[in-house]
Amino acid sequence: MCGIKDKEIALFEEWIKHERWTGYSNEELNDSFCWDGLHFTGAPSVPLPRLDGGFYRIMNPDDNQDKIWEKAYLKPVFLCKDHNGAEWVDVREETGYSNERFYHQFYGKFLMLLYALTNYNPKENTFPSFEESCDINNSWLGDRGFFHAPVVRINLKKVFGSASCGDFELNKFIENDFDFITRQKNIYKGANIFVCCHGGESFNPIMDLLKKWFPDMKPYKNSGFLWCDVSNKVVVLHEWHMSCCCISYKRYFGAISVLREFLGENPGFFVK
Repeated sequence: MCGIKDKEIALFEEWIKHERWTGYSNEELNDSFCWDGLHFTGAPSVPLPRLDGGFYRIMNPDDNQDKIWEKAYLKPVFLCKDHNGAEWVDVREETGYSNERFYHQFYGKFLMLLYALTNYNPKENTFPSFEESCDINNSWLGDRGFFHAPVVRINLKKVFGSASCGDFELNKFIENDFDFITRQKNIYKGANIFVCCHGGESFNPIMDLLKKWFPDMKPYKNSGFLWCDVSNKVVVLHEWHMSCCCISYKRYFGAISVLREFLGENPGFFVK
């Protein structure tokens, strides 16, 4: 039986060949097309040297991610712009471990939201508190919990970028790669929470993409945080980009409070 990782590999190999329009050579694409998707589960590697003299760790996978994803009540998909870095990376291998990653704006907010979503109690409709979810010393964040969490991260611009990715550039990749992005989304059966990591209101390429996927989704109480598609049993959390320094952690966590309110009013929403 073909697992999720096998489907991702087959898709990415086809996708790289398609990406010639960007002006990259095949060799450059092989070095710059960053893989992502369902996070590997397992344990972190020993520290590995980085080009800048620091270190990083990658996941030594145990290949249990498919089973963990299938059993999860909330199955979150984080839709991001691109990988901010000057070298190839496989997002699925990231550990969020050591090397000040917990103190980085992006990873701090990502892990905070993921902790809350992963530890939701559907029977009592409760999420961990903001204080608990922000505790970087929490054993889940700093140790084995994150290594066994069901989560998908998709960078809509697969070629790594620099400190920022403008909306025009992002939209160009989304339009050109729409079929591939949609095929990747369809790999993750049962995905029911989509986190839009882009806060633009007047023009938001990620929300525009989500509206194409879920044309029936409607805003919940005009909160700005939450949209829902009843027919597909999908909730969209409209967040700001997690690297945005002007958005506080507490403001970012506001989406969890709205989600709790929504699920309290719609018990069993995700039960098909």
